[in-house]
Amino acid sequence: MRKIILRALMAALLAALALCALPALAEAQDEPAEWTVMFYFCGSDLESKYGYASGNLQEISYVLYPDSYLQQIAHYYELDPATMEITTPGKVNVLVETGGSKAWHTRDENFDVFLDMDIDTKALQRWRYNIYPGGGTFPDGPWNGFELMQTLPLQSMADPETLADFIRWGVETYPAKKYALVLWDHGGGAGTGLFIDELFDKDVMYLYELKQALADSGAHFEALIIDACMMANIETAWNVKDWANWMVASEEIVPGKGTAVNDWLQALYAHPECDGEWLGRCVCDMTEIKYANDSDEMAKSLLTWSVIDLSKIDRLVEACSGYFEIMADALKRYPGWTTTYARYILKAEEYGDGQQDMHDLGAVFYNAETASDVPLRVRNELMEALADAVTYIVRGPGRSMARGLSFCYPTDFSEEQLDLYAKNCPMPLYLAYLDAISPWTAPDWVYEKTERLPDVDSIEDLRIAPVKTLDSKGMPGLNFGTMAVNVHEVYYRLYRLDEATGQTVRLGRTVCSFDYVGDDEIWSATDPMHWPAIDGELCCIDMIWDDGFIRLYNIPMQIDTQNAVLRCGRTIWYADEGQGRYSDYEAYGVWEGYDENSELMNRSVKPLAMLSGRDYRLLYPVDGSDRTLYASGKTMTLYRALDIHEIPLPAGTYYLEYEIEDAFLRSKLVDRFEIRWDGREMTFPEGFAWEGEAQMYTAK
Repeated sequence: MRKIILRALMAALLAALALCALPALAEAQDEPAEWTVMFYFCGSDLESKYGYASGNLQEISYVLYPDSYLQQIAHYYELDPATMEITTPGKVNVLVETGGSKAWHTRDENFDVFLDMDIDTKALQRWRYNIYPGGGTFPDGPWNGFELMQTLPLQSMADPETLADFIRWGVETYPAKKYALVLWDHGGGAGTGLFIDELFDKDVMYLYELKQALADSGAHFEALIIDACMMANIETAWNVKDWANWMVASEEIVPGKGTAVNDWLQALYAHPECDGEWLGRCVCDMTEIKYANDSDEMAKSLLTWSVIDLSKIDRLVEACSGYFEIMADALKRYPGWTTTYARYILKAEEYGDGQQDMHDLGAVFYNAETASDVPLRVRNELMEALADAVTYIVRGPGRSMARGLSFCYPTDFSEEQLDLYAKNCPMPLYLAYLDAISPWTAPDWVYEKTERLPDVDSIEDLRIAPVKTLDSKGMPGLNFGTMAVNVHEVYYRLYRLDEATGQTVRLGRTVCSFDYVGDDEIWSATDPMHWPAIDGELCCIDMIWDDGFIRLYNIPMQIDTQNAVLRCGRTIWYADEGQGRYSDYEAYGVWEGYDENSELMNRSVKPLAMLSGRDYRLLYPVDGSDRTLYASGKTMTLYRALDIHEIPLPAGTYYLEYEIEDAFLRSKLVDRFEIRWDGREMTFPEGFAWEGEAQMYTAK
């Protein structure tokens, strides 16, 4: 009650003060606009489920007119404004388009949002933010400054024409010396694009469609700010380079709360003579500070934001093509070296959860091996071109290798996904290389610009022919012999027969280790009869990526009735003898996974503290389908911290299969075998033999 009374008193006071200040404000509005900033909010489930778009709109509403407090005091006490050094900066227009969501929460106390915006889910709406001298976001006051300017028939926010029309309207109606465009929603990296319109069958705007939208708009932007996951990549930069001077984006997953909109927009109002680079630095720095003060440890650790000079992208694309030229030459003349060059890419920091195949561009070359193996002219030109293009970057401690721009290495994409990627990619030789190492066939236009390369499967030196053998402890394993150089990683998948239902469920996937039997290097499952559990309940745990120091895992679960994924990590450190040691598992938060239609990642990762006290059950994929999940019968309670550690598996029947990932990230499975476990000892079915060349088949 006291809070409501205080708000009412403050609103009344500021209203009285504002009446005195309005003449000065009118003068400022008569001046030509320095900037017009256009926010394109495709709300999607980020708004309907979590209210994140409304949260960002409320951040905009916190922006105050520069020197508003001093101006009000001067008028109230009848002082000369000149004695208080009050400035009247150039004008900034802020425009918003809303759509793409089943529900908006701009007037929802449950989301702690108090805005006088009645957003219609059945229409596209265009708003102008009218900045007042007092600022403020009071429920009944005059400073909820969003004014509805247009209501249009509903269209997909992922349609290029919808975006182009919004831009044309903004430029024609609110002309300015400089323009900024903020694209807000989901992003999927270079393999797809961005936006998920909930109202149009989860429609997505692909990168080449974004390029079309910008071209059709006829506008040129001083700054393009992409508030969506994994869009700081060379493919996106290439697609937008002709229509903007600067791009500001993240290589990594962007938390649902987005950038520090209030802070960087306030900085723009205070310093409108700035250019796009200065604004981009504000976005980076202020967003880093926003999450440094947030409880989301994963967002803090994995944060990356960078400022990209789009005028330098052509040089960078040419430099990247130089690296793929030496890979192509190796494929033709020295096939064994091809895996060496491919391995440097795989060692580079990877973003998302591994499914998008986004790798940091700089990390490929910032290591001693590439310095010795890659021709100096190629390596140095690429490093210089990258440093020239990325003028500023911030990064969290978990992303220390980030250099500001990633690229897609889609060697495990489906043929349909590669067809789409080809439309986004600026490097024909790279596409020819992808053709050579995958079942995909590049479009004809690629070979109008470059030559066809030998198919990898036709090259004997690049074969993998594992031999079944036993490791030093008698565990079935794999010996790759001289072909080990073509192997990137070996995993094992573990399955359990549920005696009660007769179903075989997957307990997950993790990495193998190797030991030596004589001179042979044998890869095998590491203590497979101990498995992670949460509060004593076995869980399905899938390793997503391993950078040599931290391993990231997903654990599927059901919270109340909603399927979700628990993200957890495990730190690896090394003793003097070089042997790996492992920390306990650490839960980072709960993630809702992928959108089923668009397959773009959901950017909402909630800390456990936000879900404390909720009921949950663990989920297990049924054998043969990652999408069919089987729930355990035990209901547990989520707490601010979860105890995840390995326990002995209960006695029963289990199945194990090895997964081999080659240097081109192509996965093959090796014959599954049965393990009978009595709680202390493993045995195998009578007549079981593990020897000879392994039978491999493509992983599903």
